[in-house]
Amino acid sequence: MSSQEPIRAKGNLEAAKNFQKRTTTKRKNSSFAQKEIDVKAFILAPEGYEAFMFIIYFLTIPYLTGLAFLYLFVAKASFEHFLNVKLSSFFVIWAIGYEVVAAILLTLIAYSFIKSFKSVE
Repeated sequence: MSSQEPIRAKGNLEAAKNFQKRTTTKRKNSSFAQKEIDVKAFILAPEGYEAFMFIIYFLTIPYLTGLAFLYLFVAKASFEHFLNVKLSSFFVIWAIGYEVVAAILLTLIAYSFIKSFKSVE
């Protein structure tokens, strides 16, 4: 064997094509952007009342999260300081909670995206 010849691995061309086909279909099926999400799996509601419950969740979850954020980080978990915070503005507290919930959800989505690369292998 001369030193100019390429190194060839002994193998089966058909087996190589089968492997390539399997990995290609696996990657196509597990693409992060093409996964379908069933919203009904995340919303606890009786059948037919999903829209109503979504509105309730949309109003209450950010508001309660905003109250918790104000209590823990602004009032430093002191109930006396928390009572001094002006809580009359529903929209301001809701907006604070909305931003906190959005940051948490975006972090979870980014984590799921990064985790999807490991499942391809």
